[in-house]
Amino acid sequence: MHTLDFDVVIIGGGMTGLAMAGQLGGLGLKIAIVEKQLPTAYCASQPFDLRVSALSPQSVEILEKIGAWKGIGGMRFCPYSEMRVWEMRGFGDVTFEAANIGENYLGYIVENRVVQLALLECLSSMREIDIFSPVTCLAFYREGSDMLVTLEDRRVLKCRLLIGADGADSEVRDSFGISIRSDAYHQSCLVTSVTTDYPQQEITWQRFTSSGPQAFLPLPGHHASLVWYDERSEIENLVKLDSLQLEKKIHERFPGELGSVRVNSKGSYNLSKQHAKHYVQDGLALVGDAVHTINPLAGQGANLGFQDTQCLSQSISKALEHGTDWSSYRFLVEYQRQRRWTNELMLRAMDAFYYGFSNEYKLLKWTRNVALAAAKKPLINRNVMRYAMGI
Repeated sequence: MHTLDFDVVIIGGGMTGLAMAGQLGGLGLKIAIVEKQLPTAYCASQPFDLRVSALSPQSVEILEKIGAWKGIGGMRFCPYSEMRVWEMRGFGDVTFEAANIGENYLGYIVENRVVQLALLECLSSMREIDIFSPVTCLAFYREGSDMLVTLEDRRVLKCRLLIGADGADSEVRDSFGISIRSDAYHQSCLVTSVTTDYPQQEITWQRFTSSGPQAFLPLPGHHASLVWYDERSEIENLVKLDSLQLEKKIHERFPGELGSVRVNSKGSYNLSKQHAKHYVQDGLALVGDAVHTINPLAGQGANLGFQDTQCLSQSISKALEHGTDWSSYRFLVEYQRQRRWTNELMLRAMDAFYYGFSNEYKLLKWTRNVALAAAKKPLINRNVMRYAMGI
């Protein structure tokens, strides 16, 4: 076996893992990223991906500091300046406008793959970062004060700090016995990439129905992503439909303001949430979906992951400045203290939002419509926007 020495090894080359590496670059650390499969090169004529994220201004600021936002601008994204939320057959209807808090935009809809590619372009110029891909990890283990990763080609990566950014089914987390609290929502989500009759819009909307939420996420040109929540059996039936049949269903069930759409691709997944009991151990830290997954209702998953990476990288930077042991549990636990409660609050907020709008009990229905109506009040409206945007 051939052993390679690093200061930090990051497992997972998705948005979170790459952003983690980008923020650690320049700190004088030797870093490795291990990823099973990196995205293919960008082509302007290629179809839009199903996996998109609503990036907050705070996430954009992180990407700007790394240098990746410029690359995203050279590919494609869609800003949105308004967000409308209402309930079908209800009186609650609220619109959030960026101009009301002195901002140009509330956020940006970007394909996950575009974010990855922009980050990879930035990392390619950082000499202290090595990327191992495509490759599969065979084992993760601790040997004294070192963390080791065995790759399928029998190379071994040795480091002081192992960072798990390998998603909801994290092998890193499981290998070190970190337990999670998980719950299923008993619903599924259909995601479709569509072409619209209307040109690019700078508004995203979410409508609550008796069977589940529906959402519209704008993309550049005549493109958008539609999200449809429903019972698992209903989503399973929708996925089986051909494009013409599904277009008819969308026309029947979605608001008339959407207009006609043409389905380009579709996919589905079951809704669930989970939160790890611990974020860190000696020589180990988890970030992003490896430590928490959230109901995608408000599109905060990617933003929470970027906030994790920012917090951890800032902590490591401070430790290096003061000459402290930045890979020890004694130091890393501060990252856990800062992020765990913040993430837990968001998980609980999404639960309250989801269950509050999934119940047809008359008093609760009236209460949530009153809440939506109250959100029209300028002070409440502005505070909700600032919280969601991370400002």
